[in-house]
Amino acid sequence: MTNKERFLDICRTHIHREGIETLLKWLVNSDFFTAPASTRFHGCYEGCLCEHSLNVYDTLRELRDKYAPEISDETIAIVALFHDVCKINFYKIEKKNVKEDGRWIEKDVYVIDEKVPLGHGEKSCILLQWYIHLTVEELLAIRWHMGEFDCAVKGGDYGLNNARDMSKLIPLLHIADLIASSLLESNEKKAL
Repeated sequence: MTNKERFLDICRTHIHREGIETLLKWLVNSDFFTAPASTRFHGCYEGCLCEHSLNVYDTLRELRDKYAPEISDETIAIVALFHDVCKINFYKIEKKNVKEDGRWIEKDVYVIDEKVPLGHGEKSCILLQWYIHLTVEELLAIRWHMGEFDCAVKGGDYGLNNARDMSKLIPLLHIADLIASSLLESNEKKAL
């Protein structure tokens, strides 16, 4: 089963909200299944946005089973699989001069091409709400999934601390995202 097939299967098995098929159609017609997960931090290769989402899903399920079994399969699937929809149509390929083995060469690389700068977690929440209803707990988890790396936290905002006090899902999604991006996915840039 390909990552795309597995992703769609999990969605159709666990998510039963009105609008889910429209959301999936939007994903299929976007670059979600071919986009990288980032340009330099992790998964800078074709298809890693979907791969990353699946890694977060698998990790979050394990964490939920151990620390918060009361959280539903549907909520786990929604927050894990869709936390980074803000990265849809977010990257483009450009030619850049890069140094490899002490020599400069021209190479195709992924670069950010942000067309709707709404923030990271915030943008994912907004985009998802166009298609499906999210609970407050799901909104908070997706909004704050970057944890201490979120720009609002760096600026002194206390929203993350307040959200963590409200639900175990908030730190669990952040930890799953961190495990996926730091331990499960390559930081090496694969050729485009």
